[in-house]
Amino acid sequence: MFELVWQPEEATSMLPTIEWETKARKATKLLLNFKDTTVEVSDRKKSINLGRADDNDVVVKGNLISRIHAKIEMRRGKFVLIDQSTNGTFVQDVLGQEVLVRRDSTELGDEGTIGLGRAEEPGSSLAIYFKTIE
Repeated sequence: MFELVWQPEEATSMLPTIEWETKARKATKLLLNFKDTTVEVSDRKKSINLGRADDNDVVVKGNLISRIHAKIEMRRGKFVLIDQSTNGTFVQDVLGQEVLVRRDSTELGDEGTIGLGRAEEPGSSLAIYFKTIE
């Protein structure tokens, strides 16, 4: 047999507040350009889908591209690419640094290109261009 003695604590805990978005740069919108189409992610439309299915916001046809390949979401003034595909998504910034995102997410930088299913060189007919605007 056990006896549990319990009484409320008299102390009050006070924690400092944290200002999360102090000096971080916040973009207000992301523009995606693919062929003759421009799509905007902003406060009005916080997420878009990319893939080969016709009901995506950005439709890209190709044998390495999934029906719903990736999603881009606006989160706290930043834009996050979420890969939902089999073959991954390639993101390249303007300096040529490239990252493969497969069943994961990455924050998009200021400007660059996106390749669905394979790396796309700037100028490629399947490259999706993105740019953030403050």
